[in-house]
Amino acid sequence: MALFPDHLLNDALAFLRRISGAEPADARRLLDDLRAGHPNVPMRLVWQRDHPGGSHHYDLLIPAPDGTVSVAFAPARAVPWPLRGSQSAGEQVVVRVDGADVRMEQAMAVLDGLWGDSSLAVRLVNAALVEQELEREPVELTAEELQEAMDAFRRARGLLTVRATRDWMTERGLDHAALEVIVHQEAAIARLRRRVAGEDAAGLFAADPGGHDRLSVMRLRYPHLEAARAAAARLRAEDARAAIFAKAAEEAFEYGADVRPALVYRRELGPEAAGAGAGDVVAGCGPEPLVTCVLEVRPAVLDDETRQAIENRIFDDWLARRRAEASVEWMWGTARRTGSVTRALRVPDGSHGASEASPAAGG
Repeated sequence: MALFPDHLLNDALAFLRRISGAEPADARRLLDDLRAGHPNVPMRLVWQRDHPGGSHHYDLLIPAPDGTVSVAFAPARAVPWPLRGSQSAGEQVVVRVDGADVRMEQAMAVLDGLWGDSSLAVRLVNAALVEQELEREPVELTAEELQEAMDAFRRARGLLTVRATRDWMTERGLDHAALEVIVHQEAAIARLRRRVAGEDAAGLFAADPGGHDRLSVMRLRYPHLEAARAAAARLRAEDARAAIFAKAAEEAFEYGADVRPALVYRRELGPEAAGAGAGDVVAGCGPEPLVTCVLEVRPAVLDDETRQAIENRIFDDWLARRRAEASVEWMWGTARRTGSVTRALRVPDGSHGASEASPAAGG
């Protein structure tokens, strides 16, 4: 019994030869032709770049009944995929300073904060899960859609002129092809988020419309919880409502509060914010030493911003479920530390601060 349909491997090799030297964005588009010829065969294209500015080396992964087949093509003078891991000891070097190499294990020691902040690990694992999903069900953009995404990307970063865009790219070592890959990835994730959310946003809004009231607030952060509790009592005094800005300034100067304005959804402030109106003071929920002063309340409306915020929350919940099921294997760190971080990956997203975006957020 044949493992694969007729001509699949020949077609796969022809495809890999065709994309030799191509950029990933072009390679993904050309993969559509191969998929069209074999519509019932799942395929995943992966690549590696030896160094910034170097060429890409591609591998096509095809699931088999009892495993995965990897198909690759190395053009003349290129190093075949299996030998690339032993190509150079320099591949383990992250940066060289005055001739001294900083190797990967040293860099990981400097990034020791990963083990004390599970949100960093969550972001790493989320990125891998999203990439896998987009490989399973790719998002393809037309030239017009890619241009729209590029325009939105530039507007969001204030890159309103060609000069500003070029300077931004130069600072990050990007050429136009690399920028297109970044923009395509961002647009693909937005499409994936909408795909996951489906039509659920309207239902969640209807179930809790008051939770999506928009509140203009001032957030006061204190060094510790005791200071925040004392501040809440002071700010709830009768004269505080009439002079909330002056009181906030006094809290900053006399009590060391970090005062910042924000636009948030009511549900982000927790149960204590239910029914809170202009002039009310909401003590922080949980371990954060926060006090929130409500300046204005705008009734909930299911507009584009609110819909996107709800879709973000649905997407975060979906990622949390995927993390709970994922097999995560750390390649460095002690068993004690990696074990605690992996356990943290299994808890709902709310504990990592990655839940619904505020109305002021873009995306």
